[in-house]
Amino acid sequence: MSINRRIAFGAVSVWLNRVIVIALRLVLIPVLFRCRPKEEVGIWMLLGQTWAFMGILDLGFSATITRRIALAKGKSASDPNGPLNEETLREIADLMATGRRICNWLAIGTLIVCGTVGFLYLRQLHLTMLDLSTICIAWGIVCLSCSLGVWSEIWIWLMQGLGYIGWQFTIASALDILTIVLQIVAVLMGGGLVALAITTAIGPVLLRLFLLRFARKWRPELFAIRGKWSPILLRRLISPSLRAWITSLGIFVVMYSDPYLIAQLSGASQIPAYRAAWLILYNLNAVSIAAALASAAFVSHLWQAGRLEELQRIVMRNLRFGLSIVACGGACILMLGPALFNLWLGRGNFAGYPLLSIFFVMFFLEAQATIISTCSRATEDEVFAPWAIAAGALKIILALALAARFGLTGIALGTLIALALTNHWFMTYRGLRRLRMSIWQHGLQVLVPVTVVFVVTCVSIWLVKQALHEAPLWAAVLAGGTVAGLILAGSLWVLTLDKSERARALTYLNLKPTSKPF
Repeated sequence: MSINRRIAFGAVSVWLNRVIVIALRLVLIPVLFRCRPKEEVGIWMLLGQTWAFMGILDLGFSATITRRIALAKGKSASDPNGPLNEETLREIADLMATGRRICNWLAIGTLIVCGTVGFLYLRQLHLTMLDLSTICIAWGIVCLSCSLGVWSEIWIWLMQGLGYIGWQFTIASALDILTIVLQIVAVLMGGGLVALAITTAIGPVLLRLFLLRFARKWRPELFAIRGKWSPILLRRLISPSLRAWITSLGIFVVMYSDPYLIAQLSGASQIPAYRAAWLILYNLNAVSIAAALASAAFVSHLWQAGRLEELQRIVMRNLRFGLSIVACGGACILMLGPALFNLWLGRGNFAGYPLLSIFFVMFFLEAQATIISTCSRATEDEVFAPWAIAAGALKIILALALAARFGLTGIALGTLIALALTNHWFMTYRGLRRLRMSIWQHGLQVLVPVTVVFVVTCVSIWLVKQALHEAPLWAAVLAGGTVAGLILAGSLWVLTLDKSERARALTYLNLKPTSKPF
């Protein structure tokens, strides 16, 4: 399988599986809204932030070791299917041996830190219906599942570094689907926080077993060499890992601190509507960066091999792919507005256009910065830590100041301003320079066509809404979503596929058998 096909397979795997997981989560949310009290829903959404918190407790080793495995793979040429030479095998074996010990330490640290910090925070909440002991039990179970997830991380790093990200996401997403289905069943059967927490512990255990079996089957040569734990290698990993960790810490504070601020300032019952508006655009953003995540290892391979022109084509395609999704999806969400949220969550749960508009602009800029910086960081360019920390500090200051005047909208506005002044411009500017891509080229070949896609989608859905203003709510939402989907399909066809790829796709469709003649 060629690099382009592997990236396509990885992107489609990430995309389709995330769409399925997101769809199930969007089903879970209204089930929670209808079956559990709002305070309990708000607390569960608060506990769910632990998974994001887990992402910063890896101390940056996740990004660093994954990248080092990918760069080691690049020393055996950039062919994804090529054999691994002796130098590569030895380097990856030592990285795995060192990484396994690191994961053991991190798993224990995650359990202790999450449990302690969470307990100290939860005891300060003002609760009217829930018992603190129940919340603490649920929190302990979630922390245990997070610890198990960290323990399994080494096999995720290996698969991503070698370029098997499509398979890794397929396996992980299948387990996510299982977890969410179990959560929906638990809620419908009357289960509360503890039942929901128990379901989260199943996935990490199964994930480790499946990934280990996959690695043994497809790269048995890696298990033929016994790697050595190396304190010297650990010291070499610490500096870039700390920079990556500081970057993740800043991003966590900016993107995931809102529920904690809302719980302290307004109470947990105010979280669900705000969180629902945030989640729908966050999930859109998660889908949009699928191609960038899938291609990061291959960017490392190509960078190591010196194939810069091919690398730049991959980055340009990632940007057109991701920003087109955010533009079309965001236009659809904005234009449908209350109709979408009333159909999804029931009346009274629409957070308002100001909040929704702020989230759209924020996640559009976030998708752009993430796609570019992901590819830049794949080349061992770990320089974003100071800006990420500045973004986190600025977000807290602005959110508290603006919340006093504008309420929940002020918290979101503080996040947008903080990111715009720090990560969003610097990650984009620095990433393009590192990858030796022109800012003007990015503007003309990415931002201009994506803006056209956004405007066309907005106008088209507005016309559909006008034509169906007397139709049932579900009909207007379905029609608007269909129009947005068709425009997105057309934009991806034109913007992400080159002429030869479109020709091959048409040839494949034309050669597809229809029926056998008698």
